Amino acid sequence: MDISAQFDSRLAKTFRCSRYAERLCAAYPARRDELLAEGNTIFTAAAMRADMRANIESKGKNQYAGEAELHRALRKLRQRVMLRLIFRDLNGLADLEEVVATISALADVALVAALDFHQRAVAAAFGLSPVALTNAASQMVIVGMGKLGACELNVSSDIDLVFVYAEDGEATSARSWHEFHAEVGKRVIRALDAVDEDGFVFRVDMRLRPFGDSGPLVSSLSSMENYFLAQARPWERY
Repeated sequence: MDISAQFDSRLAKTFRCSRYAERLCAAYPARRDELLAEGNTIFTAAAMRADMRANIESKGKNQYAGEAELHRALRKLRQRVMLRLIFRDLNGLADLEEVVATISALADVALVAALDFHQRAVAAAFGLSPVALTNAASQMVIVGMGKLGACELNVSSDIDLVFVYAEDGEATSARSWHEFHAEVGKRVIRALDAVDEDGFVFRVDMRLRPFGDSGPLVSSLSSMENYFLAQARPWERY
């Protein structure tokens, strides 16, 4: 069987088993050509980051113009990653290790891109200078819990996150670092979880943070430490 015939056979099998893949290729015919060219290779984290950079550079820019443009880039990346992974998985080209590693890498790349964009966007909205973002207090850490923390996400997994920042204090004369990070956190969630005409990236679950749904969206390191010492249940400490 020549390469073209082999690809057609594999694509037909993909469409029989996945309506998502079939609908995606029908809506975006270029996706089929991408599969033909790259379906035999793993979609690595480096390739995902390059895909995001190319999306910007193709428009002669060095960053996304706004939140809507970031959302679209993230959702288009998810479509490409998922389509290739489905194609490879259904045709025996990818093992379980590749599946979970690829989806976990997608979550990591998407979170880093969203965090980087929104830290700068919120800093501008708060009137902070770019220099302020080099301050340790301005940095937020996103902790992946559950399957994301173990790099074991599957195609239907949501992602469990905890947002942590270094220390409390005043970002400006009118706004605290807690307010800054809470706003960044809300925007990061929206960047991945919101559903629009391009779909979504990942469902986000924040219930594993200190005090669950009733707790603050973001926690400083000291407040998190106090929580685990004085309030946390045994399974949370584990």
